[in-house]
Amino acid sequence: MTDRRSTIAYLVMAHAINDQLKLLIDSLLSDPRARLYIHIDAKVTDIGRLPADADQVKVLTDRTIVNWGGFSVVEATLALLNVALLDKENERFVLLSGSCFPLRDPVTVGDAILAQDKPSFAVWGRIDPSLAENENLGRYVVTKYHPFDIQKINPKNNGVNAFLWNIFKIINNKAPYERKIEIDDLWKGSQFFLIQRDIAISFVKPCKKLVHALRFAMAPDEIFFTTLYVRWAKQRNIPVSLTDPKTENQNIHYIRKRNSRSRPLLHRLFVPIDLRILDRKDIDAAVESGALFARKCSFEVSQKIKSFWNDKAA
Repeated sequence: MTDRRSTIAYLVMAHAINDQLKLLIDSLLSDPRARLYIHIDAKVTDIGRLPADADQVKVLTDRTIVNWGGFSVVEATLALLNVALLDKENERFVLLSGSCFPLRDPVTVGDAILAQDKPSFAVWGRIDPSLAENENLGRYVVTKYHPFDIQKINPKNNGVNAFLWNIFKIINNKAPYERKIEIDDLWKGSQFFLIQRDIAISFVKPCKKLVHALRFAMAPDEIFFTTLYVRWAKQRNIPVSLTDPKTENQNIHYIRKRNSRSRPLLHRLFVPIDLRILDRKDIDAAVESGALFARKCSFEVSQKIKSFWNDKAA
């Protein structure tokens, strides 16, 4: 149960300080129950431009260099959880990225979050030990080495890296080796979650075997927290429902899915692009989806969403 003093810890993972992040911060702070914990990728050197209120905003100073697809994402998320748990009044913990934005006014969103007495995860399924591939739920996502945390070769850096990474994946999949790790109880899902305090406490407890298993996995943040949640639920005989990874409603988050096949082959090989970015034409569907947050928002799209819930409140 929560009381009127209960607060919400928003754990914000950001890779840049920009107008979108500032709008997200300002909007969430309109709910007095909001407490913001912000991790800025350590590749960003100047973090002094962020608004910070001692009571409501904590910008982490001990930061991690975060590389897309690497275990560094897990480490940064755990750092946020550990800091947020220091405030005993935080009863809900919500993971967001700097490009997320609330689809309703933040007080209404806060009411819905505090009313949620069960964890919210989008679980896609169990890693299949018999599936020898590097996509979806195939075991190669964890049994093959994926050096995403070597910053200079990360595929998101540039088009050349993206092309070379595609070649590496083909070679890596065919190479006659696999890491010797336990993969019988690993689960994959969206890395974004809403959890209660007792679950947050369990998440930050040391789990050396899981860390070892996922240290070189592909997108380990999608496996690490989902696995911890499923194991927590199974220990308590709580049923776990599965979410189609292709659906736009990923629990409390809405994310637009697009097909990449319309892009020319060379464009797909050399030009890294995120096909899930929300467009203005997607806003109505996002708002009507029932989700609490939209993902992959630009500053302009977030402004449009904010004007929508401002008009509704007027």
